[in-house]
Amino acid sequence: MSAADEVVVATWSEHSEIGHHYEDLLADGSVISWTEPPFGETLYPGDDDPDYNPICDCPGQWPRQFCMECAGCAACGQCTGPHVWPPLPSSG
Repeated sequence: MSAADEVVVATWSEHSEIGHHYEDLLADGSVISWTEPPFGETLYPGDDDPDYNPICDCPGQWPRQFCMECAGCAACGQCTGPHVWPPLPSSG
């Protein structure tokens, strides 16, 4: 197939929290499909890092004091309400 035969006549895309899926219908009736990121890879670089914490700046994967009421971290100052937080783990 030459580059001239690869005329895209329709494009379909679907977006979700884990990535984006695309399909192109070519003039000859064939379909090209791909995902971004490729299957098995994370949407954002570093998401699979053992120290990646999407919520706050606490070291590790989880906040030090996660508030179930506002979904913020009390240790980082995201949660400022008079909420009840679990105790901080003792470091010793």
